[in-house]
Amino acid sequence: METVTLTVSDGTKMQAHVARPEGKPEMGIIVIQEAFGVTDYIRRMTERFAPMGYLAIAPEFFHRSAEPGTELSYNDFPSVRPHFDALTTEGVEADLRAAYDWLVEQGVPKDKVAALGFCFGGRASFIANSILPLACAVSFYGGGIDQLVDRAEKLSGPHPIVWGGK
Repeated sequence: METVTLTVSDGTKMQAHVARPEGKPEMGIIVIQEAFGVTDYIRRMTERFAPMGYLAIAPEFFHRSAEPGTELSYNDFPSVRPHFDALTTEGVEADLRAAYDWLVEQGVPKDKVAALGFCFGGRASFIANSILPLACAVSFYGGGIDQLVDRAEKLSGPHPIVWGGK
């Protein structure tokens, strides 16, 4: 795995973790973090896609409020709250575009990019599918997707949504 720095359209710099397949990537995937940052779990998920031929990128969405590489504890949501609250839809959209553009610049065909996300990332994956020409996207535990229903008609690709429950 390697780390790259992307320049977002608002002029901010965003670190992202990348896993490359052997040979030329034919597909790309944006792996979107939970509310805790790009944790070990998200990095491992990103790495799982490379052997399947994907160029995978996991952008750090907290780059406007935290130091690069910030990884927050699953057991300390109060420390997460300031970073989570600093996120805006416009900022998330700009970050997603930067990740998508980077994949395309690396040679991934524009119609072969997907996104998947967990928790906050599930919501962001839905946003990505509504603003980018994605082949598909998946949301796991996408909190707040019910507030994005007006975007459903704008989805560019299929979008399964998985929620757990009792």
